[in-house]
Amino acid sequence: MKACLAERDFSEIAEIEDINTIHITQEVRDRCADNYCGFYGKNHMCPPAVGDLSHYRLLIQGYAKALVFSKAYPVKNRYDYKSMVAAGLAFRETIQEINRQAKADQCDCTFFSAGTCGICECCAIQIDEPCRFPEDAIPSLEAAGIDVVSLSRSLGMTYNNGADKVTYFGLVLFDSLSENE
Repeated sequence: MKACLAERDFSEIAEIEDINTIHITQEVRDRCADNYCGFYGKNHMCPPAVGDLSHYRLLIQGYAKALVFSKAYPVKNRYDYKSMVAAGLAFRETIQEINRQAKADQCDCTFFSAGTCGICECCAIQIDEPCRFPEDAIPSLEAAGIDVVSLSRSLGMTYNNGADKVTYFGLVLFDSLSENE
C-alpha cells in the first residue's frame, strides 16, 4: 500500500506503528456540527448520517496496519479559498482513484479523506435516498472523530506547510485482521 501511495506524489507518508494510537473522540466529531464546511447533514459521509463513533472504533480495530499521508498544494495566501477548494477536490479525487484500484485488486482497505465525500455532485441524502456508491464513498477523518492535527504531529508530519500552501491529509487502513485469521 505504501508503494501505491508513493506513486501518487504525496508530500509525506507515515506508518502508524500501533493501530491503537488512532484516537477517536466525540470532541472532534462535535466540531462537524459547527458546520464550517457547509456539509453537516448534507452528505451521507458526514455527520450525523455517517454513523456513530463506535462503528469507527470497531472498524479501525479490524485492521493490522495504517498509513497517514498528506499533500501540500500551493495557494496564493491563506485567503485563497478558490485554490483551497480546488486542491481539496484534487486530493479527494486522487484518493478515490486509489480506492477504486485497490478494490479492483481485491485489496481489503478503508480510506478516510479530508472533507466531505464528493463522489456525487449532489449527494442522495439531499433527496432522501440511500448512498448511490456505498462501496466507493469515503468518510472524512473528522467525521470519524479522528484528530488529524494530533495524529499527524505524533507521526512527525508537517501539519502547516506555510501561508502559501494548504495541506490535506488522508488515512488508509489495510491488512484486515479477518483475512489473517
